[in-house]
Amino acid sequence: MCPANVPYSRLVNDFRAETSAAASDTPLNIFTQKALNNLTGKKRQTLNTLVRLAQSTGAIKLSARATQYLPKKLSANNFKTENPSLAAKKIGHVAFFTGCASEAFDATTLKSAIFLLRHCGFDVSIPKTQVCCGAIDLHAGKHQRYKELSDQNIAVFSDKKYDAVISVASGCGSTVADYDSNIASLIVDISDIIAPYLATLTFKPLDASAWLHIPCTLKNTLHGSKGTNISDALNHIKGLNIHTFDANQHCCGAAGTYMLTHEETANTLRTQVLSAMKKNTAHYLLTSNIGCAMHLRSGLKQAGVNTEVLHPVSLLAQQLKV
Repeated sequence: MCPANVPYSRLVNDFRAETSAAASDTPLNIFTQKALNNLTGKKRQTLNTLVRLAQSTGAIKLSARATQYLPKKLSANNFKTENPSLAAKKIGHVAFFTGCASEAFDATTLKSAIFLLRHCGFDVSIPKTQVCCGAIDLHAGKHQRYKELSDQNIAVFSDKKYDAVISVASGCGSTVADYDSNIASLIVDISDIIAPYLATLTFKPLDASAWLHIPCTLKNTLHGSKGTNISDALNHIKGLNIHTFDANQHCCGAAGTYMLTHEETANTLRTQVLSAMKKNTAHYLLTSNIGCAMHLRSGLKQAGVNTEVLHPVSLLAQQLKV
């Protein structure tokens, strides 16, 4: 967030909406547009099931481009509505914002976040009537559709029993943080809410290395972010060697659907970000936004770099000793 309280993300979103159609140098084909419509609609579980079927049986053929964006094996997006605390002392009650892309293509991160939240002492509710944050439609200039989605989320998450609304995708979190509603002040990134409680947990050591990527939306626009040092959180995993990008690290090029509509520019930005990784490869690339994860994973696969892309909470959950 700008120190002068200039609504940076809102200005960027308005500009993208006004120029989306005219500025696109990679027009979306019918299949891609249909997939995006299904993603922001009610067919996320169907998308998840179809991709898992394709990965496990080959009965459905995924395009080479789609395969590059996805992990080798998707997790099923089956979640319980209520998930009680697993800690000796209950800390609070939070609502969990799943996000459309995460629910369809990154259920592993969602499950990891819920797992950590419960062990930190939180009851976690996952409202079934929540919908896409609206970012994809907002960036495309579909203001009415964005308003419909945001209004529904405002109604769903305004329940006073929630101490916070948790997001694992910083792109979704920054969009909700711009809602004209009280829930804008309730949205908290997963890294911020678990940070104070990680010291009470025990993590298994891991002899591995990881590059830590901080998405633009987490650095610049997520108003609720407390600026948690994610490296400090990961330091609870003894033996993990963390590499950080230059302090002036720029955008990776994902930027929501920008990587699809402005492919050449997006790929150029990604190449610059990945250049350091190619010189010093690691076991993991950790990033807190699914769009960045998919875009960077595609670039690594194209470059022949065998690095697993995860959300930081997935590695923490993987190493949590219970």
